[in-house]
Amino acid sequence: MAYNYRVKYEETKKTLEPICALFDVDNSEITMKFVAAALGAVVLVFMFIYGNPGGGTVQGILLFLIKFLAAWAALAVAAIIINKTVWRKAVLATAAGDAEELSKYRREKDGKNITSQIDFYEDRFESVTKIKTRAFEYGRVIKLLESEQAFGIVIKTDKNIRAVIGFPKDALLEADIEEFKSFLLGRCPQVKNKIKKL
Repeated sequence: MAYNYRVKYEETKKTLEPICALFDVDNSEITMKFVAAALGAVVLVFMFIYGNPGGGTVQGILLFLIKFLAAWAALAVAAIIINKTVWRKAVLATAAGDAEELSKYRREKDGKNITSQIDFYEDRFESVTKIKTRAFEYGRVIKLLESEQAFGIVIKTDKNIRAVIGFPKDALLEADIEEFKSFLLGRCPQVKNKIKKL
């Protein structure tokens, strides 16, 4: 069966860095949201156990909850802003180190740079390397990620683990990236017709 689209590139520090950045930025956003949510919940529980919110009256407790929820929302907004500005620089620096480590590890394992290939068919896509071929159904795709230089497909594996299959955009062979994105959006029902831009 012929593929509809093919991606092919050599895994080097330069090609892996935008892919690692895509993965790291997405992970940091998830982590920041989790931290903001967990911190708010913990503070609320401690306030009710060890404090006296609202003076114990129904009206006082309602007023306390309204103020608390407003502060919690402000914390979430602050976390998002920090994540997209100051923290983003740290994450991108981490991505450069991750790419270097990954490139070195794979080169040592195989003796040279690995060539990665991803073939996109009507009903599945396959990640092909010299070592092995892995096939994924589009129904397992939970998110599509895009940056200026890279594209990522987030899937849930059989063990319910999140995995990202990414590639540099210029590795898409003889095809328009916009057509490719439309192709994927039409086959990934869990994505809900949305690509997350990072």
